[in-house]
Amino acid sequence: MPARMTGREFFGRRLRIAREQQVPKMSRRVLGERINLSDSAIAAWESGRNIPDPETLEDVERVLGTGGLLEDIAENIVTGDKPQEFLGKWARAEAQATLLLRFTYDVVPGLLQLEEYAREVLRDDDQVKVRMSRQQVLAKENPPVFVALIDESVLHRNVGGPRVMSDQLNRLVETAMREHVVVQVIRLSCSVGSQYTGSFGVASCNGETEVGQIDDALSGDVVESADEVSRLRRIFEIARKHALGECESVHLIKEVAESWSSRI
Repeated sequence: MPARMTGREFFGRRLRIAREQQVPKMSRRVLGERINLSDSAIAAWESGRNIPDPETLEDVERVLGTGGLLEDIAENIVTGDKPQEFLGKWARAEAQATLLLRFTYDVVPGLLQLEEYAREVLRDDDQVKVRMSRQQVLAKENPPVFVALIDESVLHRNVGGPRVMSDQLNRLVETAMREHVVVQVIRLSCSVGSQYTGSFGVASCNGETEVGQIDDALSGDVVESADEVSRLRRIFEIARKHALGECESVHLIKEVAESWSSRI
């Protein structure tokens, strides 16, 4: 195991290997279907960002036939790891940014998540604490402009039940009222959804140095190449072209929040 690999990353690597060694080769989507979770949850485990809870891990081991190997790694190697969420270059870029762009198609952007919602997504107390502390970047004096581009499916995806969803979407509406926060929604009916390849972010400081962050199948990678960051900006702007305006987006979020509230 490379010295720089964390316990979480090692767990994710072994999980990916076990999945890909299935005959026929098993996709993240198929594994997710067999344990009633999304393929994005599997991707988060394989990237080392999250670790499944013990009950879910039992289901994973049953499906993959790993015979306790992953549980052993989780208990003896991952334990004691410091939270790995967006450490290093991205954390510094996010803290120094004057402009933050975030596109998500699976869950509410981390900087806008309620603690209860984040807990359902991460299922790790240390990770939740890190995520909540990151949100201070939007509450500081002279905060960055934050533009969140969200696929409509995020509003309808059940994370934590009706009460959590209602509270979370109402928080989105409240946050969107801030002068420095823009929330826009891409409707499910929009064809641009067929081009989604993953969630990502871009941090810019005074319009100069830009850093990207990609949530892909294997890792939450930091992107520093000017050409690659430029491509992320282009993807973001093209997707944003298809999004509802700010007022229309807030109106839609309110409607869906009321729908969740009616189920409580």
